[in-house]
Parts: sequence; C-alpha cells; structure tokens
Amino acid sequence: MIIDIHAHVFAFPKFRKQPDRPDMFMSAEQQIGRMDEKGIDKAVILPLNSAEGPAECQSSGEVLYICERFPGRFIPFCEIDPRRTDLTNLAAFRFLLEQHRDLGFKGVGELTARLPFDDPRLQLLFAACEAVGFPITFHTIPPEVHSYGVLDEFGLPRFEKVLQTFPELKFFAHSTAFWSEISGDLQPAAKNTYPATPVKPGGTVPRLLRQYPNLYGDLSAGSGFNALTRDPAHAYEFIDEFQDRLMLGLDHTDISHDFQHIEWLTRTRDDGHISNEAFEKLTWRNADRLIGLGLA
Repeated sequence: MIIDIHAHVFAFPKFRKQPDRPDMFMSAEQQIGRMDEKGIDKAVILPLNSAEGPAECQSSGEVLYICERFPGRFIPFCEIDPRRTDLTNLAAFRFLLEQHRDLGFKGVGELTARLPFDDPRLQLLFAACEAVGFPITFHTIPPEVHSYGVLDEFGLPRFEKVLQTFPELKFFAHSTAFWSEISGDLQPAAKNTYPATPVKPGGTVPRLLRQYPNLYGDLSAGSGFNALTRDPAHAYEFIDEFQDRLMLGLDHTDISHDFQHIEWLTRTRDDGHISNEAFEKLTWRNADRLIGLGLA
C-alpha cells in the first residue's frame, strides 16, 4: 500500500499554467497513470481555491465527481477560502465543513490564502476544523515573497501560536518556507529556497515536531524531498525520530513532474538506513491513521 497525501487532480483541465509552456494541471486519467507507474494505491485530492492559488478553482462537486468516477483511488479534501463573505462566525464555518464531512471529505487543503496565521478569519477556520475533526494541509510563505500561502516570518512564530491555540487540530505542513527551517543554520534570506548544505542542529522544524504533537510533516514536492536528500545521514535519523509524524506526498502538478520520493525511500529502506516499519508508516500507515481511512 502507498498513499500520496498531496495530489492536484482535475476532471477537465483546460488552461495552460504559463503562456510560453504547454503544461496544465493533471487530469484524473494522467494522475492515475502516474500512480500506477509508481505503485501508488490512493491519492489525496487537494483543490487550490484561494484567490492566490495558481490553478483553476475546483468545486467540491468536481472533487467528488472524480472520486466517484474512479472509486478507491482518490481521497477528497476541500479548500475553503476564509475570506468568503458568508463565513462571518464559527457557526458558518462549521455548517460548511460539516456538510463536506457528511459527503465524505476527509480534510481541508491545500490552504493557500495569503493571510497571516493569526488572522481572525483563519482562526475561525482552524476552530471549525478542530471541532469537525478535519486535518489541514497548508502551504506557507514569507510575507516579503509575492506568492500564495499562509504568511509567517522566519522561525514560524505565528504558526507556533496556532499550534498552541488548537492542540487537537492536526496540521500537515508543506512548502519550501516550511522545510527550509529544518536546519539550525538557516538565514532569513534563504527561507524560501532549497538549501544544499548539511542540516545543522537547532532547526525550527524538529523543535516544533518535538514540542507539538499536532504537527505532521507533508514530505511532498521538491521542498520535502530536498529536506531529506540534502543530508542523507541526517534524514535517516530524522525519519527514525519522527516516523510517526511524516507522510509521503508527491505534489505532481503536471505530467512533466516526476518526483523521486518513493524511489529514494525504497532504496533507503533496502540499503538498511531506515526500517521497513518506518517505510510503511511514511508511505501509508500514518496517512491511514491520521486521515481516518480505516485501511489497517
């Protein structure tokens, strides 16, 4: 069993991502083709519905349509932009999320709204997710970078306060600006980059993982992969320590992507650097447990 906790899947992709390139977000058929190539059994669909999201908005109905058309292959998440004018209080957020839960959705994500973590509207979303039992997959970005993602400064101080405020809410952390903080020698100017140097002790990410049991690592995309492969010796120890808190994701946004997470983890296990138990936790058991799939 392999579960990809970070996939973007469209029923009918029509629009190119850039004017000088043919790339589009992946259709369900393309995503399943890639999943079959890599031995992936299931993937979590993460819509990108904030105003800043770099994709077509997807209705929750489209996500359910994909899941119903390919039974057993996809797991639906929803993204709720907290700036919606009808979402003015906790009851409104709960009403919306409870409907999604009752229709089979398993979480919220990918949260990409360009708001600080402590924005009152995000606080309402977090409180509603905690009450409904939805985990949140989020993308974070520094305020000075003009891009999508929840805003936080060097050291993730706003996010840490959120972890303290919502101890029962599971956060699946993702993005370059999160995973760069795995190393204690990170400088603020490099927060939104892919550092290639060995990982040094004292990073924000391991500290938060040790201190807050509601934080989990989404290893998807180049950012998660770089956090592991930039320093393999550190990665083996990191995986061993946090084997109950990390999950495999790929984040293939178009057919040209071919992230090597599964291949790297498989070699790492086969070479004896991580246990088969840890491998299974990262590749499906943690997702099964945390999303509540009931597969084990």
